[in-house]
Amino acid sequence: MQQARQTQLAIFGLVAAIVLWSASFVAMKYAIAEFGPILTVFLRMILAAAVLIFFLPPMAKKQKYQQGDWWLLGLLALCEPCLYFIFESYALTYTTASEAGMVTALQPLMVAITAYYFLKEQISGRLIVGCLLAVVGVVWLTLAGTSSEHASNPWLGNALEFGAICAATGYSLLARKLSQRYSPIFLTLLQTIMGSVFFLPLIFWQGASISLDVSAEAIMAILFLAFGVNIFAFTCYNFAFKTMPASQVGSLMNLLPIGTLFFGWLMLGEQLNGMQYMAAGLVLLGVIWSQTKPRHKTIFIEQELAGRSLRQRAKAGLKRGLGLSRAH
Repeated sequence: MQQARQTQLAIFGLVAAIVLWSASFVAMKYAIAEFGPILTVFLRMILAAAVLIFFLPPMAKKQKYQQGDWWLLGLLALCEPCLYFIFESYALTYTTASEAGMVTALQPLMVAITAYYFLKEQISGRLIVGCLLAVVGVVWLTLAGTSSEHASNPWLGNALEFGAICAATGYSLLARKLSQRYSPIFLTLLQTIMGSVFFLPLIFWQGASISLDVSAEAIMAILFLAFGVNIFAFTCYNFAFKTMPASQVGSLMNLLPIGTLFFGWLMLGEQLNGMQYMAAGLVLLGVIWSQTKPRHKTIFIEQELAGRSLRQRAKAGLKRGLGLSRAH
């Protein structure tokens, strides 16, 4: 019962994280326009770390460190936020938030396959079919879309976003393994600290500077990315890996493209056409299909099978009785 409640809580938190991530694509567009890619990522990292650092003292002794974990933890932070945000930040300078979100639908299938090979997780045919339906829906969304002034080079932007998804897949496998020994908040804190250290020299290398002439939208976007996404969303994400298989977490991530399309339409005016709505429906169908289980046999069928088994046993017993009487 306790495990079921934790799984339900993990699913609820993961859906909340997906909603926040969907909106983060739009927030990144606002922030990057005024701060640039690298400075945007550094600001969201350092602000999140400044809050989470207060949780370190009570958590330090509760983590179950094992010899050799240091390089796994380092690789975890390298995959996400370091490599992931480099790819995603530059991707959003070339493509729309909607199209970048569409590319993320490749992640669930990549996570399911890699979890099968590296974590030995069992994946059902239903999960694979659902993920494939979602991927087809995303490809359909992309092909049905039209170019806009928000995307200077969509193909390059989408290719960079695919690089981000590869990094996120590596992160998913590592998070699933490490979340059994480390708390979600600790892993999130590690990401923000290492992300801050990683991006700080890149700021000086690029010669980026913080301008005082920034809009309220850009400031709100940075605060949302730091506290809403880097702290809350990533903590929920890491908690999901603690209680759910990586392939199941990945399959729910199919909702991310739909959320990104919605926020792109709501806040950036990125329009959908009729074909894209149909494609979005296919993505949702794939998610629902991958998360549901086939119905169990009804009680009538079970009773019929039980009755058949009893009749077979009775016949076998009768034959043995006849055999014994003839022997006498």
